[in-house]
Amino acid sequence: MIRPRRPSAETVGALLGASDRPFSYAEVGTTADLAAVRDLSGYAVDLRPFELGRGRDLFERARSSLFRWRHFEIPWLELRGAEVPVHEGQVVATLTRVFGLWFLNPCRVVHADCLPDPSNEAAFAYGTLDGHVASGEERFTVRFDPSTEAVTYEILAFSRPAVTLTRLAYPWVRRLQRRFATSSAQALLRACGSTSDCG
Repeated sequence: MIRPRRPSAETVGALLGASDRPFSYAEVGTTADLAAVRDLSGYAVDLRPFELGRGRDLFERARSSLFRWRHFEIPWLELRGAEVPVHEGQVVATLTRVFGLWFLNPCRVVHADCLPDPSNEAAFAYGTLDGHVASGEERFTVRFDPSTEAVTYEILAFSRPAVTLTRLAYPWVRRLQRRFATSSAQALLRACGSTSDCG
């Protein structure tokens, strides 16, 4: 949703409360399978890994932070609907202001995998809903490698423009997507209290 003025709290609340709003793409849940994502046609596919550091304790902090939406604590972006931890069916919306316009983009959590110990991976994915300026899905994963104790954060996404403005400004959209990935990794690092560099 693109608006010339900042959306009111009532507008945002109505969007978050619209549980019947449909997904804006057909391949719901595909990010659970990397091979299936790579087989998609008509989408830009991104796989962006970031090393957070090492140690099981860091992994546990990253896992907890991921499911509390801490990787969205980005100065230039607001996340609405994230007052509670990630759960399947949850509707959230990002709000940003670009070139004097406000972009309010709704998404719904498709699946969430937060297994207790001794799991070495935690992930969730959300997909775009009708009204988002893009169509597609994004999966956020944190992993612990017991052999090296490395902790990684990974974003897997497929997307394409959904409205005329994002089609016309597609190179800029792709730059913004890359900026979001880096900013998200940096936010997760801050939430974990780590000093690694994800820039």
